[in-house]
Amino acid sequence: MEVRTFARGFELSDAMRSYLDEKLEKVKRALGNLAERDDLNIEARFDKDGPFYALRLQTYLNGKDIVVQEKANDVYGTIDMACDNFEKSIKREREYYKSYHKSSVRSAAEVMAEELSPKHIIGEEDDKIDIAKRVFLANVTLEEAIEQMEVMDHTFFVFRNMDTGELNMIYKKNGKYGLIEFQE
Repeated sequence: MEVRTFARGFELSDAMRSYLDEKLEKVKRALGNLAERDDLNIEARFDKDGPFYALRLQTYLNGKDIVVQEKANDVYGTIDMACDNFEKSIKREREYYKSYHKSSVRSAAEVMAEELSPKHIIGEEDDKIDIAKRVFLANVTLEEAIEQMEVMDHTFFVFRNMDTGELNMIYKKNGKYGLIEFQE
């Protein structure tokens, strides 16, 4: 995670930068394992407007822009207020995201764990097929399908895309995801 700092109207000292970094440590703890992602950046924009200092903290998390802006008479007070409110906003977003997605991932995992009796019975003449399973076709979004695939620790996942209504398969190869969209 990278923190990009900009200042307009005054020179940002090293002491101010280190104080901001110290306060953003709480934000990084609130982010948890998301703080280790390379694509996650926090932008801190300072602005001097007359006797006031304004700080705008911004990041893009879970498909949403999280923005907090605070204004105070001194830089350190602005940093304190902005970082506290930014931490609260991130915690609120993580809780919402976790509670919203946790229920659907768990239910999909439970559904996938329930195996139906296979239609094809493997005989001794079928030497290429070792095991046959019959599972429910999950009706989920692309993001939920990726999460489900990770939860099950599979290299692919077949699902019906809730957004398009089409049959899709997501797969993982060399650390990247691929999507196959089937036409019926």
